[in-house]
Amino acid sequence: MSYRADATLTSKGQVTVPAGIRERLAIKPGDQLRFDLAGSGELTVTPLRKRSIFDQLDKLKLPSIGRPTTRADVDCAIEQETRASKSRRR
Repeated sequence: MSYRADATLTSKGQVTVPAGIRERLAIKPGDQLRFDLAGSGELTVTPLRKRSIFDQLDKLKLPSIGRPTTRADVDCAIEQETRASKSRRR
């Protein structure tokens, strides 16, 4: 489903993202947007969402060690996942 909205560029080079677009993309103040300009002149804008570690906590492989999970356990799991994620991107 496509959606179109117009915006005006200010003298400072700023654009307000129309409310309908913000709602459809679920972007909020502080979120970043990536601008990609193709050789044809087509502009693509993609939201880069800030995600909390708590949004991703279920994806971490935390050790089952028979005791409460400590901050060190979480830090170690984050470090391992970060390394694995970087190696997958290469």
